[in-house]
This record gives sequence, C-alpha cells and structure tokens, in this order.
Amino acid sequence: MIDGLYSEFLKLKRTGYYITILLVGLICLMFTTMNKQMVSSLNWYGYFFKFEFIAFGIFFTLVIPNIIAIIFVREFRYKTAPIEFSYPNGRFGALINKFLMSIIVVAIIYGISYILVILGGVIFLKTPLTTEPLINHFKIFTISFVFQVALTPLAILIALIGKSMIISLIYSMVLITGNAHYLLESKYSDYIFSILPASPIAKLRTTVCQVPIPVNMVISNSDIYLGIFIFIIGVVGCILFYRKANIY
Repeated sequence: MIDGLYSEFLKLKRTGYYITILLVGLICLMFTTMNKQMVSSLNWYGYFFKFEFIAFGIFFTLVIPNIIAIIFVREFRYKTAPIEFSYPNGRFGALINKFLMSIIVVAIIYGISYILVILGGVIFLKTPLTTEPLINHFKIFTISFVFQVALTPLAILIALIGKSMIISLIYSMVLITGNAHYLLESKYSDYIFSILPASPIAKLRTTVCQVPIPVNMVISNSDIYLGIFIFIIGVVGCILFYRKANIY
C-alpha cells in the first residue's frame, strides 16, 4: 500500500502536478480579492464566504474532477495500464492506490486554500482576526471536503470510462451547469448532487454572508443520504470497471 502510494507520488512529481495544485488556491484567492475596495469592507465571515462561494461553487467544481482524472487517465494515455495491473496488488490494488492519492490531492487543495485565504485576509481586511470565524469556516471547509470526497469516485468512473481528459472536462462543465441550475432555484434542486460540496453556502442564496454559518441548519439528512448514494454508485462502478474492462 505504502509503496503504491509512493509510486503515485513520484509519477505526479515528475509531471509538475503540485504546481497546478498550488495554483488552484491562488487563482481562487485572486478572484476573491479582485475588488480590493469591496473586500476591505468585509469582515472575516464575509471574506471567507466570498472565497467559498467562488471556490466550492464554481472553481473546484471545474478543476478537481480534471485533476483527479489526470491520475487515472495517464496510465491509458501512455499505455502503461497493463504493466501497472500486472503488479502483485493487481487491478484492485491499483484502484485503491490511485483513489487514496486522489483523496490526498483533494485534501491538499483544501488545506492550501484554507491557509491562503487566511493569509489573504490578514493582508486585505481591516478587521482583526479572531478564532470564531476560523473555527466556523474550518467546519465549512471540512464539510465541503467530505462531500467532495463523496463525489470523487463518480469523477473517477467518468475518467475511466472515457479514458480522455476531454470527457472529464465535459463532465465538470455539466457539474457547473448543475450548480448554476441549483442557484437559480429549480424545483428539482434537491437532487442536484454537484452542489453538495458548496451546499453550506449555496443554501443561503447570497454571495456574501457576514455572520456565522449555522452548519446544522444548512446541511440536511437528504444531503448526507444523497452524498452516500453517489459515493456508493461511484465506488461500485469503479470496481466493476477494474474487474471487467479491457485495459489493452
């Protein structure tokens, strides 16, 4: 297991993948602080919320499925999948290693973004930093990360079936369309799973919220059940693909 993860780490290191991961947080921060006059008028709650609205609702939805796809599609692009699947751990071991690496990458994106938004706030905000907004929005980041993990197997499955970054890009655009549909208050919005990572902020129906977000009021049991359902569908699909698909 450790050897497999280390192998995936070396593959990503050779491609300059980690620079891309760092840029994700920086680009979100850039869009958040583009209007410096408006940002300087926010308190820490509003500043965090604005970043999360852009990152969770739009940018991560576009970028993360494609970053995950790179981990899986690479083996088919360079025709190294038969070699990898011939290792002692076999196909299932390869799936586990890549899935865990995907989760680690998503965690790094969220961790770096959280740190960057704090550093940006220290620079641009006039109000002093206190622990209350840090704790409140750490919970929001954590909830978003958990839901992002729930959607990860489905993003993996789409990448495996398509064996192409173009298919993953189309999938991510569909997710963004779903998020826009949700924000426009479609009557079917409760079934749009793409909004789950942004649900703690999207349900407030505003682009800026300068008060603490009541987590227990914006996350419902239906959100949790939907996340579990999508996770199970994605995992089962990935397992079936690795067991049955022709990798040559």
